[in-house]
Amino acid sequence: MIDFPDSFFEGEYRDGFYVKPMMKRVWAAEMETYLDIAEVCRQHQIRFFADWGTLLGTVRHKGFVPWDDDMDIGMLRGDYMKFISIAAKALPEGYAMLNLHTDDDFDGLLSRVVNTKEINLSESHLERFHGCPYAVGIDVFPIDYIPRDEKEEEVQKQLIKIVSTAENMLVQEGKDSEELQQLLEQIQQLCGVTFSEDKPLKRQLYGLAEQLCSLYSDEDADCVTSMPDLVNGWDYRPSKSCYAKHIMMPFENIEVPVPVGYDEVLKVKYGDYMTPVNCLGGHEYPFYASQEKIL
Repeated sequence: MIDFPDSFFEGEYRDGFYVKPMMKRVWAAEMETYLDIAEVCRQHQIRFFADWGTLLGTVRHKGFVPWDDDMDIGMLRGDYMKFISIAAKALPEGYAMLNLHTDDDFDGLLSRVVNTKEINLSESHLERFHGCPYAVGIDVFPIDYIPRDEKEEEVQKQLIKIVSTAENMLVQEGKDSEELQQLLEQIQQLCGVTFSEDKPLKRQLYGLAEQLCSLYSDEDADCVTSMPDLVNGWDYRPSKSCYAKHIMMPFENIEVPVPVGYDEVLKVKYGDYMTPVNCLGGHEYPFYASQEKIL
């Protein structure tokens, strides 16, 4: 376990933003969860990097962005697929891996590792996670390769868009929609797949989207991306050399690996990344508010 001084769990202002004592305990629980993930990756030779808000916080704050409430890591596609294939069994007891392969209700082309699936008030859990009873998780993002050939890139993006459209229609109109059925026929012809009546359609569509995102490898590319963002119009393409190796940097009471080209990555993601902008992480803050109400 990480040895935190008692003062760490006190509420404090960081960059003018008040971080509550419970958020400090959530942060501590997330760091413990992160270390368990890192140990699995070490044992199985899986490379990973601090990503998104965690990368920004590492470089700019040497820890959490004050108004952020979670941790993010990224893995190049090959490492990502290896990780999700072994993580459920390799992680400590009580942990769960959530993604399109494990949970029919999961949305998004990423994975989330959680330290528990529900509020846990057991003495052992509270001791292990520094008094945090809530389910906390680490988001794991795949980093995909962009093909050098612009025409191939455009075809790839259009196919992913079509599949995404089908996913949205399924949610909004239901699987019996005539328009959806026509689109599914088109997708099957374009991608050379056959959708099974015996498997959840949503999972099959997400699985196909994942395959389309991972069409290309290191040999085919000079740049990498967050493929869903690229497809949705963000021209996000840092050089693959940014991820050639990592540098260990301090993050609160631990160290995390950042891509050697972190400056380029952060400039592409955030522009003038050293100037703090309070946007509450771009999602509901704090994430555990619903659990707090239940408790």
